[in-house]
Order: sequence, then C-alpha cells, then structure tokens
Amino acid sequence: MHKRNQTLINQLIGFLAVPPAALVFMVAAVLLLPLLLAACAVGLTTTAAAQGLWRLAMAPALLAFILGVHPWLQSRWQLAVDAVRPLARAPEIVDQDFMAFRLGAWVALVLGAALAVWISQSAALAGWRFVYALVTNIALFSLMALAIYDGLRRTRHLKRVVAAGLALDLFDRQLLMPLARFGQSVSLTFVGGICLSLLFQSAATLYTLQSLVIYSILIVVALTLFVSSIWRIHVALLAAQDRELATVRQHWDRARSELRRHLAQDGAAGRAEDAARLYNPLVVFGAYERLVLDASTWPFNPKIVKEVAASLVAPVLIYGVKVAVGLSA
Repeated sequence: MHKRNQTLINQLIGFLAVPPAALVFMVAAVLLLPLLLAACAVGLTTTAAAQGLWRLAMAPALLAFILGVHPWLQSRWQLAVDAVRPLARAPEIVDQDFMAFRLGAWVALVLGAALAVWISQSAALAGWRFVYALVTNIALFSLMALAIYDGLRRTRHLKRVVAAGLALDLFDRQLLMPLARFGQSVSLTFVGGICLSLLFQSAATLYTLQSLVIYSILIVVALTLFVSSIWRIHVALLAAQDRELATVRQHWDRARSELRRHLAQDGAAGRAEDAARLYNPLVVFGAYERLVLDASTWPFNPKIVKEVAASLVAPVLIYGVKVAVGLSA
C-alpha cells in the first residue's frame, strides 16, 4: 500500500502505536467517563438532566465514528488510486505526495474550532458542562473540518492525474467503478454522521440557526464530495467520447463521399452491386456512432446513484420525525 496517499487523519492515527479499533474505544471511553460519573452523581432524577447529558454525548460518539470509519475510507481511496494508476499516461503523478500538513489544513482546523466555539456559546450550559461541551466540540469540528479538507485535497489530486491524461476505454467503465465507490463511501460517511448526530438532538435544538447551518453544510458537503470525486473522470470520458466520434464520423464522411461519387458516374458497370458494397460502411459506421453517443460518460452505474439518493433521504426523514414529535408533544 502506498502510504503517501493516506489522508491527514489516517496519518495522525498512524502516529499512535494503537490499532484503530482500540483507539476508537479509548477515545470513546475517556470522553464518556465524565458523563458517566455525572450521571452516577446526580442520579438523573429529572428528564431534563438525562437529556442534557445525552446531548453532551453526541461529540464523543461522532469523534469515535470519524476515527473508526477513516481506515475504511482509506482502503476505498487506495482501491480508487490503484484503478487509476494503470490508466494514467503519467503514472508517476498518481503516487506523488499530496497530503502534507500545509497551511490549508491549519485554516481548516481554525475554522472548525471557531464553529465549535460559536455552537458551544449558543448552548444553555454552565460550569463543567460548558467546558466539556467546548472541548469536545472543538475536537469534533476540527476533525470534521480536516476530513473535509482531506476530501478536497484528494479531489484536487485526482484532477491533476486526469489532466495529465488517461487511457480510457469508453465501453469499459468497470475499471473506474472503484472511483465511484469511493465517492459513494465519502457521501455515506457524512450521511451516517448526520443520522448519528440527530439521535442526540432534541426537537427544540433542531429549530436553532446553528443546527440548520451545520446540517445544511454537511448535506452539501456530502453531495459535493461525491460529485467532485467523479467529475474529472466524467470530463475525461466526455473527451474520449468526442475523440471516438471524430474518428467514426471521419470514416463515415469518407464512405459517404465514395458512395456519392459512384452514384454520380453515369453508365458505371455493376452499379447496383458496387453501390451496395459502398453503402455497407455507412450502415456500420452509423450504427457505431449511435453506440458511441449512447455510451455513458459517468464512471458509475444507476444503482450507485440510487443508493446515494436514498441515503440522503434518511437524515431528512429523521429530522422531520423528530421535529414532528416535538410539535406534537
């Protein structure tokens, strides 16, 4: 496996001499311990107290989710890279180091932390709960911002590979399926995070500006990363389609010119037989042109599109059910 293609989050995970599953368990245990101690201390005698601690558990749960899912995303990304490498006209670009911790990563972390501070200050919390919410939200939204940054960097890298040239077969898109699967995995990861976070939200919190902003951003990011991960391949397939059409139309025009020239000759011997012979290439090239025009220029099948669309419906349904339950309560 080419370690240089790992995302920044996977590189950070790799610095720790701990298996990913153990790291997820440790992070969840450490962050949930204060909530468990608080639950034991107060006894959760009121519903409000129980709901307050339950909402605080959202950040640890999402942190564990992000850390747990990233090794799987990395494996999907590696499959996509391995699929592109034999098609690249400049394969040396494919494995170039593009995940260095540069200024953009720091900007993403700062923006994520600033968003966490804004959300934490808007919550009606005080004392240790406010401190806990602030610290866990900063960790969560910084990690989310870094994950989005990773996705954008990978998209940019794929753009460079495609710009250098790909040897694509318009009628064999199966080799490109890992790219579509990677984009689908990124989208499903964000959708899964949205659904998980909604389980910790009350109907009242879903009405707030902060919730609308966060969930709108996440849904847009999920769609953007899915489309952008395959858009460049779509552009390359369009270029391959245009080249194929140019070739077949050139042959069709040549065959048509020969047929017209033959028909214009008066008294030519064996005219009917020769005309039939000259007409056959027009039929063949015309049929092939139709096949080229009908060929899909997207590196996925309709099933993937339906799965992504269906996954995006899930958070909307959960959001609507919680709001409806809150209104009826």
